[in-house]
Amino acid sequence: MVEIDDAIDYLRDKISCDSGDSDFSQYVKFGLQLSYLMPFGLLYLSFMIAIVKRRGHHEVFEDSFFALHLVDGAVTLIFLLLDISLIRQTTYVRPTCEYFLSNFKDPSYYLTPYFTLYMYLQLSKMLSTLTMSINRYTSIMYPLAHKPMWSNNFSKVIFAVLAVPLLFVWPVGIAKTNFQPYKGQGLIMYEHRFSWAHTSYGRILIGGSTLFFTIFSSIVTSCKLSKLGRHMRRVEVSLTIATIFVSIGFALMLVVQVMQLFVPLDSMVQNPWMGTFLLGATQFVNDFYMLSGPVVLLILDKKIRKSILHCSLRHSNSSKKIIEISAKPHTITETHMF
Repeated sequence: MVEIDDAIDYLRDKISCDSGDSDFSQYVKFGLQLSYLMPFGLLYLSFMIAIVKRRGHHEVFEDSFFALHLVDGAVTLIFLLLDISLIRQTTYVRPTCEYFLSNFKDPSYYLTPYFTLYMYLQLSKMLSTLTMSINRYTSIMYPLAHKPMWSNNFSKVIFAVLAVPLLFVWPVGIAKTNFQPYKGQGLIMYEHRFSWAHTSYGRILIGGSTLFFTIFSSIVTSCKLSKLGRHMRRVEVSLTIATIFVSIGFALMLVVQVMQLFVPLDSMVQNPWMGTFLLGATQFVNDFYMLSGPVVLLILDKKIRKSILHCSLRHSNSSKKIIEISAKPHTITETHMF
């Protein structure tokens, strides 16, 4: 396993925007990713809008899980926007990579706000995954205590999801950053001012805790569902299955990231296909982890599908009504309302 500082020194001598593939193939890869990220992202946004608009619909969205989903959705969509706008663009669009390389190769504070927020959202996403897993676990294992438990502690949980990552990203917030692409893959590095303060420690702690509990809760809730599924509300079953899918995506993402850490950098130079495979696998499992929850819920639950469709149709009908009214000829009539 290569030490972080050694890896940075290694990359510093081999920075390049040349991925080894043609520009056309890189554009195709980027276009394929956008082709599913954009519609799924809009679907997630529609899901969030439906939750906000129909929060009083007690048959569907009254569970605290959906409030957690709002926080998770905001974190997810902002993270994906940041990822697409810089990391993926510099990875697949060579002119963009060359522009950043020529302007941000040297350490400075220009990319520090971006990278700090990027790392913060990564950790917040892990914590939101953990809280949703805990929420489903208590719902299945302690159905009577579940609702009052979450009602009394919900604000504290949200505060923890949003505040705890700050304890681990501050080393990035005070550090100089620079852009160092490796074989066309856009990478941002930061200077380590304190040997005892690395964001990797936060990722290991939060990611390890999340992985352990999501696996444990997925096994327990799956066994419980197999016994009690017929006696539970359909929406509860759907929420639990969707959470299990997200947990699987999270586990796969961590597996791929660990593979990246253990694969020697020299072997990636000698076998370029290995680096390409790991990059593609990382982005695919990351996208699956980020966006699979709402998709699974919409597939499984008819009431949730109707709620999303209802909100979309209301918006569409409202727009249509405004257009029709605008198109009608106006006649001036005298009124005596006042």
